[in-house]
Amino acid sequence: MKRASLLFYAVTVLAADPSLLRPAVTDTRPLVLQTVGALDRHAVPECSALLLSPTQDRVLWAISDSDGPVRLVPIRPSGLTAQPVAKSESASGAATKYLGVEVVGVKNLDWEALASDGAGNLIIGDVGNNLSRRRELLFYFVPEPLLGAVSVTPSRRLSFTWPDQVDFPDPDQRHDCEAMFWYRGKLHLLTKHRRDTESVLWRVEIPAVSTKAYLSRVAAFDAHGMVTDASLSPNGKFLAILTYRMLWIFDVSKTPENPLAGQAWARPIQLPVSQWQVEGCAWLDNEALLLGSEEGGLFRVKLEDLTGPR
Repeated sequence: MKRASLLFYAVTVLAADPSLLRPAVTDTRPLVLQTVGALDRHAVPECSALLLSPTQDRVLWAISDSDGPVRLVPIRPSGLTAQPVAKSESASGAATKYLGVEVVGVKNLDWEALASDGAGNLIIGDVGNNLSRRRELLFYFVPEPLLGAVSVTPSRRLSFTWPDQVDFPDPDQRHDCEAMFWYRGKLHLLTKHRRDTESVLWRVEIPAVSTKAYLSRVAAFDAHGMVTDASLSPNGKFLAILTYRMLWIFDVSKTPENPLAGQAWARPIQLPVSQWQVEGCAWLDNEALLLGSEEGGLFRVKLEDLTGPR
C-alpha cells in the first residue's frame, strides 16, 4: 500500500464512529415484492406511514406526507378504505365517500411517522425535515378514533428539537426523520440521512405537563440506506426497519435498553418498476408485514423471508 493511501486509510478509520453498529446483510438475494393491494389515492395521496390498529381488528392507519390531507385514514390489508357500518351521508341525504378522520386544529407540515402509546392514543409524527432546516418538530397525541369517525381532536401537542443540531439547515443533512415506534414504554425515533447510510436511534422523554419533549441518543447503525419507517411486532419481539431498498428485522426480546443490540437480519427488497418509494411499514400480525409505497402499492412480506424458519 502506498504511503498516501495508507495515511488516507488511517485517517478514515480514526474518524469513524467506534460506537456505530454494523450488522451484516444476512441474505443478499433481492426479495421481489408482489403487489397485494392498492391504496385509494384520493384518501391517501402519498402514503408516508402505516400502523396496525391496537384495538380494531384488521384495521391499519395510514397518513400522507407534507402538505397532504390532515387526516388519519383507516384501511384494510387490501388497501381499501375501511368503511363504517353505516355509509356517510351529506346534508342533502346523498351518500358520500368516506375518506377517513380529520385531525382538527393542526397542520400537516411533513407527517412522516405513526405510533401508538399503549394507552389508547395514536401518535402522529410531524417530523419530516428534508433539508434539515426545521427548528421545531412535532408530535400529536390523538385518541384512537373508532371506525366511522369523521373528526378527532388531539389531546396533546409536543414539540422537540434535535439535541445535536447546531446549524439550520444542517449541511450534513442528518436530521430528517420518517421512522417512529413505541418500545418498552418509550417513544423512539430513527433518523434518515441523505449523505450517508447511517441512522441514529433516539429515545423521547415525554414530560408529565410541559409541551416540550427531550431526546437522548441510544445508538446508531449502518442501515445501508435511508430509513423510511419502523414498526414493533404485536408481541414485542421483533423490530422491523425499512429503507427504500432494504428491510431489517431486529430481535428486541433481550435488549431492553438498546433495541438495535440484538440479533439482526436484513435483505434487499425489489419493488415493481412503477413503485419506487416505499415509506410505510406495519405488522399485520407476529408473522407478516405490510409495506406501502407513496405510489399506492401494498406488499406483504413474511417474517421467515427475512429470518428463515425459526
